[in-house]
Amino acid sequence: MIYNLYFKLLLFVVFFLSTLWIYKVYINDPKRKVSGKGAAAIIATILVLIWAVRVPFLRDKEYDIDTSTWLSAVIAINHYPDKLWTLLNYTDARPLTVFPLLAGSWAGMPVNYSSAEIIGLVLWTGTVLLLYQVCKLFAGKSLSLVMAWSLALFLGTICPIFAAYNSEHSSIFMVTAGVALFFLYVYRRWTSPAVATFTGILLGSLVYAKFQNAPMGLLTGAFLLLAMAQRKDWRNIAALLVGCLLPTVLINVFYGLRGKLDVFWNNYFWNYFYYSFTTQFSSMPIAERFSPGRVVRFIFYATSSGIYVLTLAALAIAVPVLSFKKWSSELKTNWIPFVFTFLLLLLSVYAVLQSGNNFEHYKLFLFVPLLIFNALFLSVTPPEIRKYAVGLLLLGGILQTAVSLKYLDKDIAYDQRDDIDKKVVGHIVQNSRSSDPVVVWGWRDGLLVDAQRPMGYRDVHTFHFSLKSPLVPNWTRDFVEDMEENKPKIFIEAMIRDYSERGDLFLPHDKVPVVREYVQRHYRLVRELNGIRIFHRKETPAISLLR
Repeated sequence: MIYNLYFKLLLFVVFFLSTLWIYKVYINDPKRKVSGKGAAAIIATILVLIWAVRVPFLRDKEYDIDTSTWLSAVIAINHYPDKLWTLLNYTDARPLTVFPLLAGSWAGMPVNYSSAEIIGLVLWTGTVLLLYQVCKLFAGKSLSLVMAWSLALFLGTICPIFAAYNSEHSSIFMVTAGVALFFLYVYRRWTSPAVATFTGILLGSLVYAKFQNAPMGLLTGAFLLLAMAQRKDWRNIAALLVGCLLPTVLINVFYGLRGKLDVFWNNYFWNYFYYSFTTQFSSMPIAERFSPGRVVRFIFYATSSGIYVLTLAALAIAVPVLSFKKWSSELKTNWIPFVFTFLLLLLSVYAVLQSGNNFEHYKLFLFVPLLIFNALFLSVTPPEIRKYAVGLLLLGGILQTAVSLKYLDKDIAYDQRDDIDKKVVGHIVQNSRSSDPVVVWGWRDGLLVDAQRPMGYRDVHTFHFSLKSPLVPNWTRDFVEDMEENKPKIFIEAMIRDYSERGDLFLPHDKVPVVREYVQRHYRLVRELNGIRIFHRKETPAISLLR
């Protein structure tokens, strides 16, 4: 029923009438004083509506392979006794992406795709609330409610590739929280060193949700230090710096005590440095990543978000131009918010483009910075311009809603790999216990989620062994150590063309000498399914390569 044309038309009518009501209320009285209770009631209604629309469309289905990466990590953490070590090492160097899912599993939620999407929606709910609080500081409640509705409207019919849980969900929530704390300080809503320390810890932890967060975190911290320095608030400067350094210092101490400091720096820093600033993973030249042609093709040309992003971008260009005299005079006395939001917007675009990979979920970084930027400049825009800008913002949102509803389809495109997955998962389940670790050599992370088996090697995918990276010897050492410690019962060679992600580009295990030798010593081939080789661990272990 929910995919029926008439039901989708009903949803569109609900969203359209809600948007029209918000527009008419704002336009009829832009300076209307909304009470705290009234604003809270409107925000609550917005969020309830979004949840009511999104929940019926939940499906226990992998829409993005990264979701399987994070779910596999949750299964591993719940399995191995050393929880902190597993959290830090079995999460693709993004423990704070995995932690919300882990907390959900501890609360009794099943480790599956539907639960992951619900947790992602919880984080987006928090982001909408934070966006409202930020905008309210300089734009007032009425305009802030418009901005919150704009984002919520997009989230209500968000396409599956955006809805699928990913590192952006936790990252954007954390970045928005950091930005909120920055603005709250600028507008003198807090002065406590305890809050400064907490803010520092938050900003210092951003990199542990996603490496691409680092520039936005550094920007927020730098501008917060600048604002504190202007007030000669040395106590809070010290507290903020201590907080920023604390997460990394503690993690380094943890690894150092285990004699594994190089593991931290290789996996958390150098791995993502090479990913972002070289052509190891993406062959796209660095200069081409920021070319206007790529910006248009990747950011604006997409049914999933193209209309909405184009609307926000058009406003971000037009509003500052049309209100130049007003905001340029504001710069003389209150320049920090304007410069900060402009640089934050640039860094969000940088985060989307830097790696050279056209992954749709990267574009999620754009929406909150664009909305904050537009809200700030709209707050100093003449009313006669503002009403048209608000109308354009809401019109773009409702048009994007129409497109999103059109492509919200019950039928999922057939993928012949799903049939193979069922066979492989069936073999895993029949030949292992739920506590038996399994290694999948390849990039097919959903196998372990479907089988509900812990990964036997700290990386659920193994494509990095195919990269021309100086870190390959370190990864090889980690592989052998994990195989010796965990002794996975099953080893699956899944790196084949047309099955594994980019299976035509990356190496099978027998092309990596140390891995090939280890598998030959400790495993025997028991079955082949559609080209996928399945190995079982030998009953009597051979001599370890570590000796």
